[in-house]
Amino acid sequence: MQIKNMSYIIALAEAGTLSAAGKQLGISQPTLSVFLSNLEQELGIDLFLRDKKKLIPTPAGRIYLEAARRILATQEQTLQSIRQLTTAPPIEIRIGVTPLRGSEVASKIFARFSARYPNIRLRLQEGYMQELRNMVQNGMASCSLGTCFDTESADFDYITLFREEVIVAVPAFHPLAHRPKNTSMEFPQVSPEELSDSPFILMSPGSSIRTISDYIFHQAGFSPTVVFESGNNLVIRNMVRNGSGIGFQPRSTALMDDPDIAYLSLSPRYYLNLCVVTKKGTVLSESERYFIYLMIQNDFHVPYYTPDFNEAARNIWDEFHTEGGSL
Repeated sequence: MQIKNMSYIIALAEAGTLSAAGKQLGISQPTLSVFLSNLEQELGIDLFLRDKKKLIPTPAGRIYLEAARRILATQEQTLQSIRQLTTAPPIEIRIGVTPLRGSEVASKIFARFSARYPNIRLRLQEGYMQELRNMVQNGMASCSLGTCFDTESADFDYITLFREEVIVAVPAFHPLAHRPKNTSMEFPQVSPEELSDSPFILMSPGSSIRTISDYIFHQAGFSPTVVFESGNNLVIRNMVRNGSGIGFQPRSTALMDDPDIAYLSLSPRYYLNLCVVTKKGTVLSESERYFIYLMIQNDFHVPYYTPDFNEAARNIWDEFHTEGGSL
């Protein structure tokens, strides 16, 4: 069934005569008559009864007409959807991100998101997690993507995706740097109490890594000697390398080939949650859910992330993942 054939048959049924349909379509009556005869011959059945020059659809003709109208309606809906993508005013989605997450979105996710939603503009707003929560609370961002330590809140909903171990970075000459490790462990283990005599270089207040650092100190029962604070993991790592102190780092930032830094696991272990934060009760749009789906896809390739999906994350995965398999 070709589109042209369907439009011709609909015109014949609506006009009732070859001459009227020909005028409606802008073609001659003989041409339309030859078309109808050829189509009926091809189908092996009459589509119209010729009654005193009046065309009346046969049962087969009514079936053909119903299908033709349905197909043409679907075609028009499809064309309208495509036109909306190119002619509708741009929509902006504001998403809060940590600096690290922002760079990942820009380099790995932006192109795929824009290919699916060319008329939606992503606006990324960077900040520490406390700032990102404030953006969500104040309506400056529909959701925020980053890390968090505690996912229980009366004000926010959390979509938990992965978790990442928090480790200790120490200078290579530090006494704990040469501690033997269990063969089943990636790094030697150390208790927080064993770190109490070392000077610390910490992330700035408001960041998730600082929140968990303060919690570790509280649980261990000591107040650390803090020699420097920075909002940049790279600064902290460089200062550890230069022997200025020790610091907590997410596992994914560890440089295993750096001879001037050694890494230790804490006992007990501590983890950051990679999550999406929304205002309590928020219903995300399809495009926002697809953005989160792309983040999940991207993070599956990070070897230091352990899946830790809650129901909201699993629902988003199932909505968009067409290659089979639930989380």
